Amino acid sequence: MNEASITTYCGLLEEIKYRTEAIQSLLAGQLPVRAKIGEELCYLQLRMICELIALGCLVIHGDLKPKAKLYRTYKADWIISELEKLHPQFYPTPLENEDDHSDAIPSWRHKKSGFLTRQDLSKLWNREAGSKLHRGSVKNILAKDDNLSLSTVKSWLEKVISLLNRHIIISPDEKQIYYFVMQSKNSGSVDYNIFSLRSDR
Repeated sequence: MNEASITTYCGLLEEIKYRTEAIQSLLAGQLPVRAKIGEELCYLQLRMICELIALGCLVIHGDLKPKAKLYRTYKADWIISELEKLHPQFYPTPLENEDDHSDAIPSWRHKKSGFLTRQDLSKLWNREAGSKLHRGSVKNILAKDDNLSLSTVKSWLEKVISLLNRHIIISPDEKQIYYFVMQSKNSGSVDYNIFSLRSDR
């Protein structure tokens, strides 16, 4: 990973942050749109966020030499699938909200649940968000299915934030850990640090 890749990755995290804020505004009723339109706008943002996560993984692991076609696609599930073949630990690893500073080196606690997994990302991008971004068939229209799923939107959003709020990415050679905070306490911007893994561990 080089500095340009990290800078680009941080820029994608900033964009994700803005999109999560847009969803939060829609859920809070702060944007003057009808509920159904609001739901569709939320799912559009969620789908875009899935693509940004996948593209971020592709950018940060550019040295893996993935297929050239991946650089020309937006298909999140395909990007994720191909990267997993090259580097099983390519996906962000979410951390609990607080570091353990009892040791000289921070001991991060990995989250066990409640975040957007690789499988969740594919499901959200393909079926959940994808199906909401079409008006539907005549059969659906005649059925007058007006049920909203804003609670489901909120659940997906919480998973996204839980994944990216504080996370690490391990380099393919497993010699470095890249630590990212999507919204630092001091500046509110994306922040990052780089740690080298100790060879004696």
